[in-house]
Order: sequence, then C-alpha cells, then structure tokens
Amino acid sequence: MRTLTVPAVTDSLAAVNELLADLIGAAGMSEDTAYRLRLATEELFVNIVRHGYGPDDRGGRVTIEADLTADEVWVRLIDTAPPFDPFDAPEPTGLDLPLQDREPGSLGLYLTRHSVDAASHEYVDGANRTTVVIRRETETQRG
Repeated sequence: MRTLTVPAVTDSLAAVNELLADLIGAAGMSEDTAYRLRLATEELFVNIVRHGYGPDDRGGRVTIEADLTADEVWVRLIDTAPPFDPFDAPEPTGLDLPLQDREPGSLGLYLTRHSVDAASHEYVDGANRTTVVIRRETETQRG
C-alpha cells in the first residue's frame, strides 16, 4: 500500500500526483482510466482543502492511502475536517444549460461520482475516510 500525508494546501497536489503516477504505472492503466482516477482524487483533495479545512485552518493534513488488487485500484483520502460525505451532496441542477447560465458549484463532486466505478465515505474516530475505486482493465480494454 502507498501512503502519503501532506499539508492540506493545494500546493500539496504535486506530491499527491506523484503518488498517483506511481500507482497508475503499477496498474498499467490506460490514459482515459488514469485521467478518471486523477480527476476524482484531485477534486476530492481540493474540496477537503478549500471547504473541509477552509482558508483559516493552516494545520490541516490529508493522508492518502492507495493500492491495487487483481481487480481494482483504490484511493482513500483521510482528513480530520468536519464530517462531510461528498457522495451525499445533491446533484447539480441545470446541467443542460450553457455554462454561462449555470449556477456555480457541485460540478466537481458530480464529475467525481461519475468518473469512478465505486465510491464510499465514512466518518470514523473523528476522521473522514473517502474512498474511490476504479476496476482494472483487461489487456483488451487497454487496447
């Protein structure tokens, strides 16, 4: 299992992406599947930084755990911000409207939910534990 603990600041995304690159390489993911995993992980991480801890909390940390099995690749983000289940957030409205006519917000979590094969959240012992899973591709699917 790969584990990384970083300060809850957007500058930490470089280290998070290094961990993801290692995991993606080990899993032999296609570009499309790797993109979906990075999108979901980065969106969840940025939400933790901006909305979980907020701009005034300079001591927040996020732990990323990640691994692969024969069937799947998973990433778990662990933080001690206030409890929040990103998969319980309401679906954004107006998705059929042009961008300039839409209300801002909720699109990142919507994209996260729809880019992974499974997702879960639990709040245990004062920590959010948010996990995303992508099924591993077969050789035929990778092309």
